[in-house]
Amino acid sequence: MKPKLILMSHGKMAAETVQSAKMIVGDLIEATVVSMTEVDGMSGTTDKLIKLLEPLGNDPVLIIADLKGGTPCNVALMQMNTRPNLRVLSGLNLAMVIEAAVSPIEEIDELVDYLSDIGKNAVEKIELPELDDEEEYEE
Repeated sequence: MKPKLILMSHGKMAAETVQSAKMIVGDLIEATVVSMTEVDGMSGTTDKLIKLLEPLGNDPVLIIADLKGGTPCNVALMQMNTRPNLRVLSGLNLAMVIEAAVSPIEEIDELVDYLSDIGKNAVEKIELPELDDEEEYEE
């Protein structure tokens, strides 16, 4: 069984990332979202997450949070103390969410390692290729 996926962010980033992923992979993406609002703080965000986690019991759950050290990520980390099948990744990005949807990996730790690499590799400086003088003026 594939781990359940929860995306957490400040504001609507997580919800919008799911919508963007659906544009690319359609309904293959099965993710729930915790969007922290300005008034939620730690306790409100914790309440939102617990409501999603309670019905899952001991099922494996992967939470991808937007920012290491931010409230959504910290709330997720606190839940790891009581949920042995919960893993947390930070650095939420579209590439990670798409790969979480299409990857056949079911073992949670293997999936976490895979998505961590995907997320890191999605960040790259893009440069124009250099053309030599001949290529530049060919018609």
